[in-house]
Amino acid sequence: MRGGNAQIFVWGWNADYPDPENFFFLLYGGNSKVKFGGENASNYQNPEFDRLFEVMRNMDNIDQRFHIIQQMQEQVRHDAPWIFGLHPKKFSLFHNWYKNIKPHVIANNTLKYLRIDAVSREQQRQAWNSPVLWPLLLCSLLILMLVCFMVIAIRKQTRNSLQ
Repeated sequence: MRGGNAQIFVWGWNADYPDPENFFFLLYGGNSKVKFGGENASNYQNPEFDRLFEVMRNMDNIDQRFHIIQQMQEQVRHDAPWIFGLHPKKFSLFHNWYKNIKPHVIANNTLKYLRIDAVSREQQRQAWNSPVLWPLLLCSLLILMLVCFMVIAIRKQTRNSLQ
């Protein structure tokens, strides 16, 4: 990859922050893997894309930035340095007492926003974890029956040996 000799490869990117710049910098010519040792592993270079990236990179989120981002997207679609074919799906199940959760594939640092509804959790825990006593009673009854049979067998044996 450092020499730029791979024709086809699969790499992924987990965004540090949810902004288009966090993805477009992977195609910026100044971040070329071969020339600069950067993260542009496809070594894509397009002077117009690079110019737009440099303008967009530090702009506030205004309409002009959005227009530039659309131009950059169109340029990347036209040049196709990547094959856009992967759309992962993720399914998650959560208890209803687990609040403020919105799972997504960009950020993994959402723990600080989560909240647990302690009252609801305790009510559900009580409902789910009510003790089941019949196995204990059944085992006790079986042990009592075994002890009774043993006592009866020992008494019979003792009576037979005395005669």
